[in-house]
Amino acid sequence: MKKKVNAFSSAINSQKKAPVLERFWPTGVLASFGVAAAIGLHFAGYTTEPVKTEAAVEAPADQSAEAADAGADALIAQWEEAHPNGVPAEKEDALSVSEKEVATYISRSYRVPMAEAEQLTTWAVEIGAGFDVDPLLILAVAAVESSFNPKAKSRAGAEGLMQVMTRVHAEKFHAFGGSKAALEPYPSLVVGTSILSRLITRTGSVQKALKFYFGAANQPSDGGYSERVFKERSRMLVAAGGDSDHAVQLSRRKRTGPEFVRNRAGVKQLGFEEWTEVTGVVETKLAQKEGKVRQLQASSAAGEKRPAAPMENLPPDESGKTRVN
Repeated sequence: MKKKVNAFSSAINSQKKAPVLERFWPTGVLASFGVAAAIGLHFAGYTTEPVKTEAAVEAPADQSAEAADAGADALIAQWEEAHPNGVPAEKEDALSVSEKEVATYISRSYRVPMAEAEQLTTWAVEIGAGFDVDPLLILAVAAVESSFNPKAKSRAGAEGLMQVMTRVHAEKFHAFGGSKAALEPYPSLVVGTSILSRLITRTGSVQKALKFYFGAANQPSDGGYSERVFKERSRMLVAAGGDSDHAVQLSRRKRTGPEFVRNRAGVKQLGFEEWTEVTGVVETKLAQKEGKVRQLQASSAAGEKRPAAPMENLPPDESGKTRVN
């Protein structure tokens, strides 16, 4: 894969006083408009994928143009409401446990500064919700494609975190200020996810979608690309479950998480609900743990308030004498 170059750090050093978005986002671009446009084009059926990768794949019969337009309008409205200032969401002060653990895994496994790993994770969740794609699938693709180097370029012309073929998908970056935005993390995540989401819908299989995304649509195999993505996602799933330490160890040992899907051909969809299920389990466990702690604290407090039994009421020990505390 590509050489790991920490472009985040160089950007920080050159713009220490700049806000986070200045380091990640083309100056003057309205993010909400860009994402809304990308989602609108995606759901309206507009695409610039080459004929060789998509022409032979029939879209599902139940996905009419009218339904697609309605879905696009609804998503655009939701996105504009969520982004009244026209900028992508910065990482919040308090990330969820799952987000924090995934960011920790990315930071430790790929040597990405923690603040940037948190930002990328937050964006993946936001974008995944918009396109109904599992955020861990988005991050796994970015990991395999670029090792989270936003400035990565391939000889074939693929660029950015998601290694999008900029020449082929130039129109998708117009809303973000042009093709140069391909080297910015947020636009790359949005455009890459829009392509991946459309491929999943059109092929009816996550594995086939990854094969097409890799550019091996007409090849007998993808050279193990989809397997690498599924393996990476399985490790991220361990981290999202609250154990980034174990996930890091799995990565270092080149092992997979317990949920690694070996029958990958049978995976038809990895939607956003995959993420909500994982985070829901983690939050439930955390709430139960906190509830037990409160119960113990309450019991301890009640024990401290309980008066000591008088000496004359203490039962005798085996010798027949009164026990003394």
